Amino acid sequence: MPFQKINVQEILTNKRKDAQFNTEYERIDETYQLIEQVIKIRKFKNLTQAELALKSHVSQQAISRLEREKHIPNMNTFLKIVLSLDCHIQLTQNQ
Repeated sequence: MPFQKINVQEILTNKRKDAQFNTEYERIDETYQLIEQVIKIRKFKNLTQAELALKSHVSQQAISRLEREKHIPNMNTFLKIVLSLDCHIQLTQNQ
């Protein structure tokens, strides 16, 4: 049986027409944007995952799972990571 090519972007575009799906998608997308920022900052500071783990008192495995988007940590753990990168989280109101 041959493989069938799947157009993921087309499927996503169709699914996002559903308001409930789209709301959840946007919420998750914001989460992953935060994770991407953490990764960029860690790399910019030339820190390995192990070094960030030591600095933040979080396991290297937890850092790896976060970066591979296999696990979204609780707020306390996420804040430890962010603060150990000498960063902070700022909330802004949607317009």
